[in-house]
Amino acid sequence: MNKKVQENITTLHKDISFNGKLVASEKIIISGQMEGSLHTSQDLIIEKSGNVKADIKSSNLSLSGVLIGNIDSNGIVTITKSGRMIGDIRSENIIIHAGAQYKGTILTKASERKEKSPKKESRLKTKR
Repeated sequence: MNKKVQENITTLHKDISFNGKLVASEKIIISGQMEGSLHTSQDLIIEKSGNVKADIKSSNLSLSGVLIGNIDSNGIVTITKSGRMIGDIRSENIIIHAGAQYKGTILTKASERKEKSPKKESRLKTKR
């Protein structure tokens, strides 16, 4: 028996403009305009026609449109060659394709773990 699993997806189409806080537990695709904040435990796709001004928390994120805001991702952030972004990225992995435009700070979660780990004392002694 072959069962198809239906994936829940929220889509903001090209002709939709949304202003406010969007919280979801499903995949989100944005082709229109959004301003505010966005939080999903699933993936987020901002298509080429998408224009977003928001701070975002998501699993994986793929950006082909425009984003002004910060990203906090638990997965992979991908900025495609048509993607344009201004803001900071905090993620496990980041991929920026040739041709993409990005201005901001990148912080990988792996580097955060290194910063939080206790520093070892040096055994080197110096004379004064």
